[in-house]
Formats: sequence, structure tokens, C-alpha cells
Amino acid sequence: MPTVRLRDPSEYPEPARKLFQLSREWFNHDFKQPPAMSRVMAWDPGFGAPHGRAMKRAMAPGEFSRGEKEMVAAVVSGVNACHY
Repeated sequence: MPTVRLRDPSEYPEPARKLFQLSREWFNHDFKQPPAMSRVMAWDPGFGAPHGRAMKRAMAPGEFSRGEKEMVAAVVSGVNACHY
């Protein structure tokens, strides 16, 4: 299975580190380290930025609660054997 090296937050440029702070605010959680998927996506802003915008739209208020959407995401990750 392909893997990527999870870089230390200090290896990222300042704009990416600011995004990590926004993640803390978005998830309302003081992560010891930025979430693994956030670190993967932040390494390539051309890919990560559009993905982040899509996630914000998907998690915005709607027919399903944020908790329900998070549960679907967790189940899909489990089915896909995602370690993130």
C-alpha cells in the first residue's frame, strides 16, 4: 500500500502553518499535531486548497448534522482501510 511521510508541522511554510491553526478552530479541538490528512493535503496547495474548500462545503449546515457527516466520513475511511 502506498504511503507518504507525515512531515513535522515545522517543515511547512508559514501559510500552511496558518491553515493548521484554522483547522484547530474549524474542528474546535486543540490538536497536539495537525491532523494527518491536513498535513498531507497542505504539502501540495494546488491539490489541498480545492479539497479543503470542498470539505468546508460538504460539512456546512444542511440536511444532516455535522456529527452525522463525520460518522459517514469515519465509516468510509474504515471501509477504505484509511489510517488517517
